[in-house]
Amino acid sequence: MRLGERIKNCRKNAGLSQDKLAELVGVSRQAVAKWEAGQSAPSTENLFRLAEVLGTTVDILLQSKPQSELPSEGEDTASSAEKIYQYFQTQEKNRAAMQKAAQKKNLLAALGIAAAYLLLYLIGQLATAEEGAYSVLGRIFSARSRSYLFGWLLSSNLFWISMALSALPALFGRYRFSLTTLAVFVAGIFAGELFGPYPAGQPYGHGHYGWAIWGGMYLVSIVMGIVREKMARRGIPLKSRRGYIWLAALCVLCIAVVVFVLLGRTDQPDYPPYG
Repeated sequence: MRLGERIKNCRKNAGLSQDKLAELVGVSRQAVAKWEAGQSAPSTENLFRLAEVLGTTVDILLQSKPQSELPSEGEDTASSAEKIYQYFQTQEKNRAAMQKAAQKKNLLAALGIAAAYLLLYLIGQLATAEEGAYSVLGRIFSARSRSYLFGWLLSSNLFWISMALSALPALFGRYRFSLTTLAVFVAGIFAGELFGPYPAGQPYGHGHYGWAIWGGMYLVSIVMGIVREKMARRGIPLKSRRGYIWLAALCVLCIAVVVFVLLGRTDQPDYPPYG
């Protein structure tokens, strides 16, 4: 019988639900479910806590034989200590392997986010470069952008700052934040270019509000990215009622930014007219 099955049997014999056992041990219900399914194993500290809560011993939880076949007291005095030590060693190896795998996953996620920004830069430069840059390299590295918003992001270095702000958290496993900011960054550019132009305000220096639309949407993405990370730590998947509510809230807030900017446009100068 596997460790997970023994934990499940002991829990049922104690009349405890997964939620109650998780509360008594001090872990999440998802952790208990994974232990019982054999998808993960409790740490040494949690193993001792489990034995205490379930009214059993670590030796029984780790036993590989039925209790009727276990050696009698004094027959094998080192068996319990050896099992605990072997379990501890296995957990340490598993923990090291999982940490290495997590680091690799985080690095790949960060590189993927950075690559997405670089691809966006290449597409943006090739599509919006000013006339006169005839070579591909010239259009990518030298030519100025004909797009107001894209050119403003590059000239102000906000493009590269945003890339770093999205990619770096992925190195520490916060890839949900990274994906949220990346998605809204792209959406903000399209929304800013689509709704930003305002010809009526050009004589007064208010001819484009793309910067305000993009900036507002990106700030929303930072806040909502943090919220998504907190939801993930609580075990709330995106494909759930709360996940869909979060997604709807993100969309509504981004639309609200666009509406707010459009309603706040002005075609009057910031100073009183002469005379």
